Amino acid sequence: MSDIVTNLILSTRWLNIIIGIPLFIFGIIGNILTIWIFTRPRFRHTSSVRYLIACSVANFIQLAQTLLPRILTEGFKIPLIKSNSDYCKARGYIAGVATLCSLSFPCWASFDHFISTSRNATTRKYWTSKQFVYCAIFATILFWLIVQLPIVIFTRANGESCITTNIIHTYIQSYGITPLVYSILPMTAVICFNIGIVKNLRRSRVISFTNMNTRLARQVRRMLIPQLIILVLSGIPFSIHSIYSLATISMKKSLIQNAIESVILHTVRLLFYLNYVCSFYIYYIMSSEIRRGFKNLIRPSNTVSPEGIIA
Repeated sequence: MSDIVTNLILSTRWLNIIIGIPLFIFGIIGNILTIWIFTRPRFRHTSSVRYLIACSVANFIQLAQTLLPRILTEGFKIPLIKSNSDYCKARGYIAGVATLCSLSFPCWASFDHFISTSRNATTRKYWTSKQFVYCAIFATILFWLIVQLPIVIFTRANGESCITTNIIHTYIQSYGITPLVYSILPMTAVICFNIGIVKNLRRSRVISFTNMNTRLARQVRRMLIPQLIILVLSGIPFSIHSIYSLATISMKKSLIQNAIESVILHTVRLLFYLNYVCSFYIYYIMSSEIRRGFKNLIRPSNTVSPEGIIA
């Protein structure tokens, strides 16, 4: 029995090293490339790109604040917290806000794409204007800064762990914010907005754009599939495990059960990071404009390409 427990504990360490390090490297590189490419002149005037840039910045912060310390502490056993409650508060608060922002901005980008396909020119002009986009980004950040304030108030260090001292906050986080914001709301928003895009494109009565509408509708459906897969892989298991952990917190568990649950926890956490790692690679696969921008980054060209992120 003790050998099984020891091996399970050791496996959690190697999970964070073998899987965590590649996730961190690919995530940091992918988000840097996203920011670099989307700030080029070809993409600069596309309103939805501003949401994706903000999302990549949030992803970068989230990976640096949670995944990297997890690799160091869980994988290499390097102590970082050292009973420092201020460090716990700052790390938890920044990571919490960055996580929620990185889940929110793709929803705004989907909304932007939906509005962009509207036949009402006034609607398109207002809801996709630079002023509205910046206000939406600022309001989203401010909203989550306020929502996550309890982390600063109720978090403290316990050795190398950060714990919350308020059970009500724990219940709200595990039963409310985590399942809703980490899985249900983003997935619902992406589905609804992309269905709306397809309907708007099909309802278009401009004959000369019929073929283009069909092609764009097909691309939207194709882009929806990997987005949903990543959301499912990253958000839903994490939400389920959070609910289970809180629901069974008072149960008496054996050493082997605790060890098995620890392996599951670390696996779910690593899967959760896929949402912050894979964005650039999805864009690259699904968009010829992103591929062209990446090739120009690697091999600069004087050729000017049309604006837009979907081609």
